[in-house]
Amino acid sequence: MKTYRVMAARLFLAALLVPSITHAQSIQTEPDVRAFASSPRWLTTKVYLEGAPDIDVKDKYPGVVGISMWDPDRNRYEFFYTDTGLSKYEHGGGGYFMVTGDGKTHILVPDKGPNRTVVRRLEALNNQAFTYSREVPRDMIETNAPVRIYVVHAPYTGTVQTTPSSAYAQ
Repeated sequence: MKTYRVMAARLFLAALLVPSITHAQSIQTEPDVRAFASSPRWLTTKVYLEGAPDIDVKDKYPGVVGISMWDPDRNRYEFFYTDTGLSKYEHGGGGYFMVTGDGKTHILVPDKGPNRTVVRRLEALNNQAFTYSREVPRDMIETNAPVRIYVVHAPYTGTVQTTPSSAYAQ
């Protein structure tokens, strides 16, 4: 019995002397949805496939390429063609968006078009970059196997003028 008491006392003292260790995950800074407001417009600068960040495949994924506007105060977005500046609103290129509380998911809810909800993994969001990834059919051909694409945006400083639809402006 004395051996057990000595052993318990040693364990107790060891527990007091060893720094406490936590198994909780450290808090990571969440992307700031207000970063969307740091630029009035964002331009798709690169699209690449998972595992191949050095190969730009924008030409194979034109549906995700464009100029975008984000209003974080109203959670509204609208997309535009890069060559004409015309709105994509009538084809699902405008509506509401949200970033989940954990900062990992970016969800689009278009006002119009064939898709009702688009879920994207938020990779980066700050004043200089906005990057998301999502699974789509390879080369955007419905019968192809899915691949994960990464779509990179930067604040747009070009000369193409964009005019928001009345739904975005309201």
